[in-house]
Amino acid sequence: MGRHFPYFLGFLLIILVDASVLAQDQGQFSGQLQINANFFDEDAAIGATNTPQYDHQLFGSDVWLDLSYQYKGFDLGIRADMFTNSNLLNPTGSYSDQGLGKWYVRKQIEDFTFQVGYIYDQFGSGVIFRSYEQRPLLIDNALVGISIAYNLSDRWQIKALAGKQKNLFDRYESNMKGLSVEGYVPFGSEAQFSLVPGGAIVGRTWSDNQVDQLINSVNTYTPVDSIGLFYNTYAFTFYNTLSVGPLSWYIESAFKTQDVYFDPDASRLLYSGETTLGKFRNEDGNILYTSLSYGSKGLGISAEYKRTENFTFRASPFASLNRGLVNFIPPMSRINSFRLKSRYIPATQELSEQAIQAEVRLALSKKLKWVQYFSYIENLSGRVLYREFDTELTFKQGREYQVILGLQSQRYNQAVFEGKSGVPMVETWIPYFEYSKRLPGRKSLRVEGQYMFSQQDFGSWAFLLLEYNMAPKWSFSISDMYNAAPEKTSDIHYPRVDVTHIRGANRFSLSYVKQVEGVVCAGGICRLEPAFSGVKFGLTSTF
Repeated sequence: MGRHFPYFLGFLLIILVDASVLAQDQGQFSGQLQINANFFDEDAAIGATNTPQYDHQLFGSDVWLDLSYQYKGFDLGIRADMFTNSNLLNPTGSYSDQGLGKWYVRKQIEDFTFQVGYIYDQFGSGVIFRSYEQRPLLIDNALVGISIAYNLSDRWQIKALAGKQKNLFDRYESNMKGLSVEGYVPFGSEAQFSLVPGGAIVGRTWSDNQVDQLINSVNTYTPVDSIGLFYNTYAFTFYNTLSVGPLSWYIESAFKTQDVYFDPDASRLLYSGETTLGKFRNEDGNILYTSLSYGSKGLGISAEYKRTENFTFRASPFASLNRGLVNFIPPMSRINSFRLKSRYIPATQELSEQAIQAEVRLALSKKLKWVQYFSYIENLSGRVLYREFDTELTFKQGREYQVILGLQSQRYNQAVFEGKSGVPMVETWIPYFEYSKRLPGRKSLRVEGQYMFSQQDFGSWAFLLLEYNMAPKWSFSISDMYNAAPEKTSDIHYPRVDVTHIRGANRFSLSYVKQVEGVVCAGGICRLEPAFSGVKFGLTSTF
């Protein structure tokens, strides 16, 4: 069993005993079970091969069991995690382990709130600190320690926290601590004008072992590439939301003192006189993020701007990709629900990025709505990383049917976002539509179609989906993604069939999937996923 499993059993027993004995005193017990299971069926034609799952394991699963109990102002929680031949940690590898995923005890006493255990929180928009979970990417960077919050008044709060960041079933060695102050300042009797100011500081201290490992690593550097080492790094942020009627403006500026981090694109001089890519750097960083939104009857406008320079902030200098993230930098591209529109998604660039995105929503009439979206991302040297235009019209005929028509255009720097050298900028044009209609007896039909015109990467694609819903219990869908004008392989079909059943608080799903390799993202944090072939089963149960 996992190294924390005995503690899990003991804590679980306490919760269950409390739940049964104290239920008569109106304590509340709840929980959720989530199971994802994959059955792997090798298909060399689409590249679904050469991993342990396809070679011999044939099965993998991810399980989370959350339990919580509230009684007389106390809030207790625990979660058990189990991974068997999982490809979440490494899409081309296999990960198996089980144990305690989190636990916490929280109590509020008048204006004072404390919590010990696994803490999920953030300061401001999260640019200097955010502990959160993204299960599709196996990101769970909870702070394991203590959090204390005190309401100075009904409008001001001060919060302090300290601990170590979670690393799967272990913890990173560095120590984290932070302090924030947030408030609310209304003006006028109806608060048509208000300010929500705040500020925070986060400090991270390397352990002696981490510093020793860094010294051993940089001792191989030539003098020209040598760096100084610091045990402590501090990040500061100041933020405010200004609201004036329908207008809201958020702005945040953050600074990070000198910090050792690894830059995979930096050149380093070898003693042989040759150069190589990848080296540790020790520099400060900064970030500016702002968003503006306006909403009135029939009109909505939103815009965001972000500038990031050397703002990677991790619990370990040796953590890379999605591991050890202390902070969260807001992405500058929106989430697209259509399959082909979401094929190329830009990952947030921590070291060099300048970006803007904007969206306008306009009701042309009671039945017709128009949405215009734009995103542009470049690095600080002016190199284009991503550009997206999307125009969409929605026609709705009462409760009978709805039609969506749109056109998206993208430029996607595959060399940067996917680390593929020598590949050109991917350019796409994607016309798309969706038709949904209500049917008698709480039934509905949805048809979705897209075509991607492209001469890069895999080439052009066609996608068609049919979905039939029998509310509130059943949903059936069938789709096909077809490489209509291939650039890499022969024309291949990628079919998918989904069946979903809801029974009370239980949701079951069963899918047959052929999936092309691509990028999976959650909140601007992305990773490259290999092709998949097989069957997926999912269960979510709440109680």
